[in-house]
Amino acid sequence: MTHLLARLAFLVLAAGAPVSHSAPAGEADAANAKAASGIFAAIERGRQALLADKFAEAADEIEAVLAMPEFAALEDSVQFHVFLFGAFADSGREDYLGAHEFMVLATGFPEAKAEHWFMRARYASWVDAWNDALTAVTTIAKRWPESMTSENALLVSRIAYRSREDGRNKAEVLDLLNALFAAKFTLEWGTQPDGLWHDLISDALERNDLKRAREIAKRVQDASTLLHMRADRRFDALVRAEPRTFDLEAAIERERKRLAKLAAANPRSLSVRVQYGYTLLTAGRFAELLKLSGDVIEKNAAAPEGSPAFDDIPDQLNWIYNHKAAALRALGRWEEALTVMEAGRRTEEEGSVNVSQAINLGWHYADFGRPQDALEALDGIDWAHSLSPYGRMQLQHVRYRAYLQLANTKEADDVLAYLREHREEAEGTWQLVLVDAGDFDGAAALLISRLRDPAQRYEALGEVQIYKPLPRLPRQAEEMARWEKLVTRADVAAAIAEVGRREIAPMYDVPD
Repeated sequence: MTHLLARLAFLVLAAGAPVSHSAPAGEADAANAKAASGIFAAIERGRQALLADKFAEAADEIEAVLAMPEFAALEDSVQFHVFLFGAFADSGREDYLGAHEFMVLATGFPEAKAEHWFMRARYASWVDAWNDALTAVTTIAKRWPESMTSENALLVSRIAYRSREDGRNKAEVLDLLNALFAAKFTLEWGTQPDGLWHDLISDALERNDLKRAREIAKRVQDASTLLHMRADRRFDALVRAEPRTFDLEAAIERERKRLAKLAAANPRSLSVRVQYGYTLLTAGRFAELLKLSGDVIEKNAAAPEGSPAFDDIPDQLNWIYNHKAAALRALGRWEEALTVMEAGRRTEEEGSVNVSQAINLGWHYADFGRPQDALEALDGIDWAHSLSPYGRMQLQHVRYRAYLQLANTKEADDVLAYLREHREEAEGTWQLVLVDAGDFDGAAALLISRLRDPAQRYEALGEVQIYKPLPRLPRQAEEMARWEKLVTRADVAAAIAEVGRREIAPMYDVPD
């Protein structure tokens, strides 16, 4: 923002000429010059207010400028910057709706570059204007494909995934996905957005374009995505045409080696170690992950104050604790895992209460049969600001299981009512809740409907696959038995066979 403010300062200082290039001589000319001087003075006052973080004052000045008749005659480059100033001012006072409206206006000028369209996309996502966010990132991908870097990957992927979930803009979403594919878009550390490529492959196969499907499939890295496609009859022609691509064991090892190399080349990054850790979990290399996460935690603890061992500790350290606990659980070392999760709960997540670890700890306590501790693990979570709608469903599911164990029927029923009302936010979670409640008919009907829905089949088929066995606590074993009872029912098994298959996957699915 400072660079843009300085740039407009130059425009203000250079603007000695009247606003209108055809201004008449004499008194009219003098009046025009005075008006021009007044509007530029107001713009400069707004700029100075922004530099001083006086956002409300800046917004007032910008609104005054926009109300002046002379504004319409200003050069495009000046109008463009005034709208930018309006966006900065409204953003500073947390009026993101206003900031978004200003950025829509600003990006209508030829001076707008990729950075400005990214601002528009970001503000649009903040005010749930997802259609406009989709428009913005599609524009960037087509005009400035080189801007699709890791710096912007999180925003772009969030908008893309959110837009595809909406289901109402299929053509527009496919337009974005094709533009991202052409731009060679990746997530951080070169990780492919496999879920997005899955949708592109689906579209190609619907159009009987096997050549295009094969081209896209070569970008897919994650063995889990490949498993989902291999289990889905819609992808059979592609699986037959690309057997090497769908070799799951080879895919797991390729991704592990890729991230191991990146981790070695980036010793100060925790994020790459977190990503590498997931590949170790999938491959079942639990002892390696335990050593990796333990070494990171020890190195972080031993670092001198003011000289951290890693560059991204506030955002990533909690996931290292999560990996260590997951590795311990996979090795059957339950008590140690609980101790690590309790320590992880005390780390911050992006500078605030560690919501993810709190919910995970709650699950672990419930698995241990310690329901009161499970409820207490959730204390301190800011329900309104820290949780997405999906996150609220996970938290409420923990509470539901805890109240069932406590035989607190009233609280369990209240939570169940919430979960039922908000089931569309996480239908897979609602399905598990129905199993917990003993409603196998309801759970079966839901699973069958999800399998038959092309938009939900990916997730539903993934849930019914058979993964390599892991140690289980008694309650986890009971939960797995209930799940097997559901998926082996005659009606559910027939629905699975109708659209896909249930495979024994050569990989682990370790809950994080």
